[in-house]
Amino acid sequence: MARSGTQSGTQSGTQSGSIVCASTIIVLILICLVLTVMNFNEYFTEHFGSTCMDFLDVTVKPRYPVNPDKIFISVASYRDDECIDTLKSIFEQASNPENIVVGICQQNKEGEDAENCLNPKMLEKYSKQIRIKNMSYKEAKGPTYARYWCSTLWQGEEYFLQIDSHTHFQKNWDASLIKMFKECEEESSKPILTVYPPTEDQVKLDGSPEMCNGKLSSNDKIPIFLAGWTKKSDRPKRCPKPFSAAGFKFLRGEFLYEVPYDPNMPHLFMGEEVLLSARLWTRGYDFFTPNINVCWHHYGRVGKVKYWDDIKEGTECRIKSEKRILFMLGMIGEDKVESEFLRDRHKYGFGTVRKLEDYWLASGIDLSKDGDEGIEDWCNDMDTLSDKFKGWNFKKHGFLKVRALR
Repeated sequence: MARSGTQSGTQSGTQSGSIVCASTIIVLILICLVLTVMNFNEYFTEHFGSTCMDFLDVTVKPRYPVNPDKIFISVASYRDDECIDTLKSIFEQASNPENIVVGICQQNKEGEDAENCLNPKMLEKYSKQIRIKNMSYKEAKGPTYARYWCSTLWQGEEYFLQIDSHTHFQKNWDASLIKMFKECEEESSKPILTVYPPTEDQVKLDGSPEMCNGKLSSNDKIPIFLAGWTKKSDRPKRCPKPFSAAGFKFLRGEFLYEVPYDPNMPHLFMGEEVLLSARLWTRGYDFFTPNINVCWHHYGRVGKVKYWDDIKEGTECRIKSEKRILFMLGMIGEDKVESEFLRDRHKYGFGTVRKLEDYWLASGIDLSKDGDEGIEDWCNDMDTLSDKFKGWNFKKHGFLKVRALR
């Protein structure tokens, strides 16, 4: 009996131990599964993106041989029925259409033929001069994202022109642009011709628009650029402010090696201009106002479909993108930005030729103020009001004083 009791106790103990062991193994397996899922989610997010981000790999562009006299035109189009007219005017109004290459990112709705930037006849005639990134309008993430994709289509063309898809060109626009650009190079080794183009009516007037004013947005103080009007000139003039317009900028294509487009700002609208302007300016680029109006721009486009009408779910991502910009510009701390929006920030940073703090001074931007008071009006030949630049008119003196202060 004693021996039987001992065996029974031993068996019971063994069973209990087996249960504990099995339970431990199950717990460990569950922990491993949880960790695996977490790691998979991290891996998936890192390699395939998140709700907001695509997390595109930063790849160094190959060093293309310079293709002399060629002009690459970046055209980001969102369901724009004017895009086809823009493309027609690009080629038909050019002095040397054979030197034009267009890179289009078109984000269209399937079945809406009017939104297509190209008709079969144009595509057949200029097929070797047109590069296209097609995507559904449902995949669109704003103009900044589309301009990034346009930039990936550049392949060494000497010049780079960025426009909107509702821009209409004047006769001999290409020859005029190159002429003005070479005049700018007499003053600067890294010039940019940039402006908000005139309207269809303004293009007939003497003089031209210029980047000379702005305001701070009411919600987060992101600088918003505004243009004024300057009198007729026989050559390009220094911009009163180092503001680069997203709707029109012309410079050497090799800038993309130095200041590549940042794809990590999904659904962004306000803010792309000031960040890119500051990145270019701190790397030594100088901004010039074209003295010849080579095109006109259709502003407002009442009744036309807009990106923000379709993609309403992008608001949360847009706010996060704006915080990335504010952080990169030194306006808020890193703790205010979500971790995924800090990705690759050092790869899309500033140069060392000029200081970021001097950019604010050179722009007449006072972040301690609000709205219209936050950016000084330097239109119509007004002198700057900053003590550091007191007595200097940026129309006449450019950024000479900034250079002297480096």
